[in-house]
Amino acid sequence: ADRDVAPRGPGGAWMGGGTDLNARDVRDEEARAIAAQCRAAIAEKWQVQDRDRPPRDASYRDIAVLIPRRILLTALERALADASVPYRVEGGSLIYRTQEVRDIINCLTAIDDPADEVAVAGALRSPAFACSDVDLAAFATDNYGRFDYLRRDLEGRSGPVAEALLVLRGYHEHRHETSLAAFVEKLIWQQRVVEVGTIDQADRNAFRRARFLVEQARAFERVRPESLRAFVSWLEQQSARMVVDHEGAGIDDDEDAVRIMTIHAAKGLEFPVAILAGLSAAPNTADYPTYLADYAAGRAGVHAGYRGVNREFLLGDYADLRAAEIAHSEAEMDRLLYVAATRGRDHLIVSLYHTKRQKTSCARRLIANGAQEHAPELAVPPTVTAIGGSRLSGLTVELPDGLDRERLEAGRVALVDTATTRHYTSATAIKREADGRRVDEERERADASEPWSRGRGGTRLGRAVHAAIQSLPLDPDEATIEAFCRAQAVAEAIPHEEAVVRRLVSWVVRESDAWKRARAATRALREAPFVVTQDDAVLEGFVDLLIETADGIELIDWKTDHVPADAVEERLRQYELQAGLYVHGVQEATGRPVTSVTYVFASAKVEASPGDPGTLAASALAELSATQAR
Repeated sequence: ADRDVAPRGPGGAWMGGGTDLNARDVRDEEARAIAAQCRAAIAEKWQVQDRDRPPRDASYRDIAVLIPRRILLTALERALADASVPYRVEGGSLIYRTQEVRDIINCLTAIDDPADEVAVAGALRSPAFACSDVDLAAFATDNYGRFDYLRRDLEGRSGPVAEALLVLRGYHEHRHETSLAAFVEKLIWQQRVVEVGTIDQADRNAFRRARFLVEQARAFERVRPESLRAFVSWLEQQSARMVVDHEGAGIDDDEDAVRIMTIHAAKGLEFPVAILAGLSAAPNTADYPTYLADYAAGRAGVHAGYRGVNREFLLGDYADLRAAEIAHSEAEMDRLLYVAATRGRDHLIVSLYHTKRQKTSCARRLIANGAQEHAPELAVPPTVTAIGGSRLSGLTVELPDGLDRERLEAGRVALVDTATTRHYTSATAIKREADGRRVDEERERADASEPWSRGRGGTRLGRAVHAAIQSLPLDPDEATIEAFCRAQAVAEAIPHEEAVVRRLVSWVVRESDAWKRARAATRALREAPFVVTQDDAVLEGFVDLLIETADGIELIDWKTDHVPADAVEERLRQYELQAGLYVHGVQEATGRPVTSVTYVFASAKVEASPGDPGTLAASALAELSATQAR
């Protein structure tokens, strides 16, 4: 679009170029340069312009790093973390390659297959069990290099590795006793994976990725019960595929973080600042498939053997077909680069780092077509390495006099025993106990007389509507609403109800006063989790929408129940306990008062409050105390 004044910043520019470094060093150098450039964009106050609004200073959330393949991801995550640049990885094919997800997959593989000692060693080294290389080497030396958690004499051994192996054995023995999602969630919670990751990285990535895996487990066993082995195999297949599965879009609306995604996942999106990176990659022209075919022309070719050693066999039109396949791969890469280059709305930075030995890299293709002549070079700011160091760096620990290993281990066991006696609960669980209901889960989901039993695990229609509402931007156009509703209806296996999903979602985002208040608010958080301690219980929950105002916080809950307008008041009474617990949880977690609670019934097109927040919280706390006493 035409602008009266160009936003402050480079507009379109390139950085980097050919180097004699090896491929790994090139990736490290490029990743550090990108991290430095992200910091420079904020420090130099690059400007971006939203629709029909004046230019504003860019923030980290305006920046997207787009990569054609996953090979740059590890170096990029490390460089951004070292430079204290917050980031989030989007797109399933990238998420599966993050270290946190790989660690949990290693743990699940080790639990399922005791003979896979590579996975067992990986699990032991992961934050879930935190065995050091020194611990592993010492154990391996004493046990002939084996990490076998089924060996009979393991109980008599001491040390962190032996203890961790016994825990793995326990998980292995009980792996078939619960659903997959419950088992994965139990592993993550008991091994404190999220807490360790949050403390170590000081961001939400550990929580986000753990939640992603639990959701994948739920999706995998949605149709029928599945084994842990089948789930692990499926996860490995997913990690090798191009999966467009966004990582928690709704929960991070407030997060000021750089976005990392593949170019494939960025199709149809635009970003105020786009950095196109990882262009040392090249079109895949080295493979020699066994079989190639042109079905339209009725031609086929076969290849067998090895090139260059006179052991190659060709049959049919293989040479011509392979040349056409190479041309297709190159054209596809050109199309991909075009997609990436058109994702930047206000600024586009193209990283041309590549090794000179790679003659067919994307960077060289761009340079050959004038990329460096048609745009200015952007000077790379000084790179930053480990700006903050470890969160525990410089910490001096003074141990009490006379402290020995046995006393330390005894104290640790006592602390663990104390910590694990806490009771974790939620509004749904308390409501069930209060009413004395113990019904089958599937019956709960089908019974509309128990709306509190639905929530995040309700009907397929309810899940589709909730997912669309939580994922949509606050000012979506009709095409975006239609696309999100269609995708969620397909994801929930109800494509025939797409029109119903779209009708309910459209009313919420177009007509409901709650959505209008969220759009006008300074800050609105969706799918906001909270955890608070009440006496000996830990209360957990999610708030669909949390709106901050000058006076406090408004809580919004979307309801997809098929309820007539004249029955809303009666239905609200069934939600009073949930509302009160949410009020108490949010007030305790934020330290700010909850000024109102609004339930939005999409089907009835009614917005109503179950009552005064203070009264609701007091009543809910009384019920919580009574539940604990029982």
